[in-house]
Amino acid sequence: MSTEKTQKSQDGSQRLLVASEGGFRREMQCCPIARTYTAISIRLEATVIIAVECGRWSCQHCGKKKVAKYALRVKEAAPNKLITLTVNPAKWGTPREAYDGTRRKVSDLTKVLRKSYGEFEYFRILEVTKKGWPHYHLITRSPYIPQAELSDLWRQLTGAPIVDVRMIKKVGDVYWYVVKYLAKQAYIPWTDRRATWTRGFLVKTDFKADTPLELMEPQFSHEHPADWMRWNLPTTNLIEYSPTCWIFQQPPAVE
Repeated sequence: MSTEKTQKSQDGSQRLLVASEGGFRREMQCCPIARTYTAISIRLEATVIIAVECGRWSCQHCGKKKVAKYALRVKEAAPNKLITLTVNPAKWGTPREAYDGTRRKVSDLTKVLRKSYGEFEYFRILEVTKKGWPHYHLITRSPYIPQAELSDLWRQLTGAPIVDVRMIKKVGDVYWYVVKYLAKQAYIPWTDRRATWTRGFLVKTDFKADTPLELMEPQFSHEHPADWMRWNLPTTNLIEYSPTCWIFQQPPAVE
């Protein structure tokens, strides 16, 4: 006997998330619009099923993962200032035009500041107001820069004189700054690029990749992993290798 549990995906449709066969029950916790990548792992001597997640900010699952990842990395970068750069709606016809006309000006501002003050590294978060106009939160690592000078430079570049500068007094608060600005707004209609950063801002890590699975005979399917498993494999032989990877070991033949 099999049982099923469904959950509404973002488009309102029902997607199979849990399936059981012969008393085996599985809950899948991955992107609701993930696709399926399958291959044979030479190292594991088994078939692996990998969820290819969308990675979009607007995805409830992927967006939360990205927020947590970036919040931790920004905290590790030890920034000391929070700078908010606004736009002047009177200078633009639409919010999209304002974004296209000002987003590269942040880099121009950085070049000018570096000539006068040296280090200026930042993690930039895009946010929009209730009326849809963009503004930029820069979590920065930089020396003291007079607020009046920042305001004047930004006005020269974009026509918007309003710049807010705040010291970061507790490094631990940085994590929650990032969570606040990234998580409270999941969707911007004209871009999915919510965060960018300068090359020197994030701390380089000695990342060691997991032991490679040594894949061969890869295949890609547009089906969600839950659907693919349901129709292609007996779920009783599935082992969770990671939250987005499962192992299927073929049971030995009965003689």
